[in-house]
Amino acid sequence: MDNSINLSIEELNKLADYLHKTTGIHLESQKLLRFKRKIEAIFVQHNIKEFNTFYHQLRFLKSEELLQDLTNAVTVNETYFWREHEQFELLVQEILPKYIRKNQLPTVRILVSPCSSGEELYSIMISILEAGSLLDKLNIEIIGIDIDSSMIIKAQKGLYAKRSIDKLPKKYLEKYFTKQGIYYQLDKSIVHSARFMQVNIFDKDLEKKLGVFDVVFSRNMLIYFNAKDKQHCYETFHSLMKSNATLFLGHADANNIDQNLFKSIKYGFHVFEKK
Repeated sequence: MDNSINLSIEELNKLADYLHKTTGIHLESQKLLRFKRKIEAIFVQHNIKEFNTFYHQLRFLKSEELLQDLTNAVTVNETYFWREHEQFELLVQEILPKYIRKNQLPTVRILVSPCSSGEELYSIMISILEAGSLLDKLNIEIIGIDIDSSMIIKAQKGLYAKRSIDKLPKKYLEKYFTKQGIYYQLDKSIVHSARFMQVNIFDKDLEKKLGVFDVVFSRNMLIYFNAKDKQHCYETFHSLMKSNATLFLGHADANNIDQNLFKSIKYGFHVFEKK
């Protein structure tokens, strides 16, 4: 790396402030330092040697490429197959069967936000496939969104290292994956059935872009937002959900959920229903 790129904490904070205003990602000083080298690498990648040049292109010229690279650099994507799988079981055993109607094939729409590199969304798809008759009685559409464009590309490939599949039951690994060297390729029919979009949850036109959903999964994202932005996300999810739709949250995300928007469902596991 070019040693002339050495960002000060003041410069990092300036970038963090702009990132927060445009994406909602809130980074404290300690976290910023963790991403310092990744951010400096962006300067080298774009052959930018001065902070002021970078900041001018980012803020005033509205460089989408720099903003995306900066976002990718500070986004934490910690995920793996079958994480908090109790919620997947609840989805197929209790939530989805409620939509089954005689002599009809209702469409049930599921949103995964953020989808990261696809492990959670594909875990949901495997759970639905294993439920058997659900797909004969329901038309299920699943969309994954994430702000990190590099994660969307990875999700669309469906190719994973051993670390991602370590928690997946062996019978599902053998049934749905093919070993390719040190990687595991998810069945292409599943990969091609999934839909992924690079989207910012703070996009004002989100409902127009995505439509509304019967089920929303948002696990381990809200913990990275401050109270104001977290509330904004609750309101966004509420607007993206149909009447009586279900919201699945991670255990840390469910703290202080807006009781005016959602009510807790008796099943537990941090599951809520739209009011």
